[in-house]
Amino acid sequence: MKSLLKSIQNWFNDHVFKRVVRNSFYLIISNLISVFLTVYITRLLGVYDYGVLGIITSYVTNINKFFSFRMNEMVVRFVSEAYEQRNLAKAGALIKFAAVIETVTSLAAFSFLVITAKFGARIFLDDAALSGSIIFYGLTILTGIAMETANGVLRVINRYRAIAIVSLIQNVLVAILVLIAAKAGLGLKAILFAYFFGKMILGIAPVILDLAWLPGFLGKKWWKAPLSLITNKKEILKFTVSTNISSTINLFARDGEVLWIGALLSPLYAGYYKTAMTVINMVLTPINPFIDTTYPEIMRAIVNRKWNRIKRLLSKVTLVSFSWTAGTFIGLLFFGKILLFHPVNFFGYSFQIFSTDFLPSFQIIMILMGGYGIANILFWNRTLLLAFSKAGYATDVSFYAMLIKVFGTIVLVPRGPYITESILLSAYLAGSVIIMTFYGLLLLHRSIQKETEVLREPYQTKHKGR
Repeated sequence: MKSLLKSIQNWFNDHVFKRVVRNSFYLIISNLISVFLTVYITRLLGVYDYGVLGIITSYVTNINKFFSFRMNEMVVRFVSEAYEQRNLAKAGALIKFAAVIETVTSLAAFSFLVITAKFGARIFLDDAALSGSIIFYGLTILTGIAMETANGVLRVINRYRAIAIVSLIQNVLVAILVLIAAKAGLGLKAILFAYFFGKMILGIAPVILDLAWLPGFLGKKWWKAPLSLITNKKEILKFTVSTNISSTINLFARDGEVLWIGALLSPLYAGYYKTAMTVINMVLTPINPFIDTTYPEIMRAIVNRKWNRIKRLLSKVTLVSFSWTAGTFIGLLFFGKILLFHPVNFFGYSFQIFSTDFLPSFQIIMILMGGYGIANILFWNRTLLLAFSKAGYATDVSFYAMLIKVFGTIVLVPRGPYITESILLSAYLAGSVIIMTFYGLLLLHRSIQKETEVLREPYQTKHKGR
């Protein structure tokens, strides 16, 4: 009993783990509001219109991702290193470099969206008239023109609370707009405007916060740091291209599910998938923030060659993610259908999360829990590889897994049952995550082994001389 209490105490005495949990908690609260808001919107719109909303937002988001170089990851990877080494001028130059790249790619993304909006509306929505709604929501690409860079900077300077507060404020404002729309009897366009307003806040606020805080961290003239201070531009560009390819792979293999279903089946089935993903996001919500908060800690440990710190951190966060994911899976398996799709009486009050019209989503939910469950437990798989500068390996694994998955989608989904796509996605996630996890742990083991040998050499030399 004493050893158990001591073990628990050691967990909470670990300052790195405590910082990760604290920073994650801020983000979890905000994400929970977003999840419950999404559930309310499903009831407000119904299956078909919810599918249309999902296709519009997914189309815009995925085009943005296609052009995105994930500058938040680049900032955490390279600015963290310069900042930890107190090379503040270089850190400023790197931030400026990232912002320029993101601005150019955002302008390219919006231009491409405008050109393809009518085509997208016709293919995915069977209604070219909805191209105007796509372009309207696409304006969020411009309002978030440097959002990734700004969010990466906030993570480097450990301002997770600010990220969470911004997210919380936008979720509350979106909720107010949605409630007003519901009371006024407004439909899809009003909800789309609420989403647009929320995305606009998420895009602009982090940039304003960076401009306010960076002078205190990097000096008042940080933005004047010349780009010539960046001597490893080739390495950075290779990293960003690799992460862009990885993002594009995810677009086809994972993030474009609603679009695939809209094109190959119909917006109705897209509504079922969008609903299933709403539930999956409920499961992912408590763990997703750990991805953003764990990466900077791993980077700090690697810069300072604290290999065992990484090992301890991964062990602890994995136990947390496993406990939550396994518990949720068991709960959904035994009680999910009743709790999610049927009225539940609780102390005289009756409530229902989704109407029975959404019931076909349940099979999709349980199948996706397999792949997303493994990805949720081992959420740090890609993060660990990025920290070891192995973004290329992660990209290769994802690429070949994506080819198999997309081939299966095109061939099997139009001919098979509506759950076919969920089976393919679950297999893709489980397979790629397990492979990347194994290689990342192998790299960590080699680093620990190498460090041990280096420390052992002086001792062995000393004793040989005796």
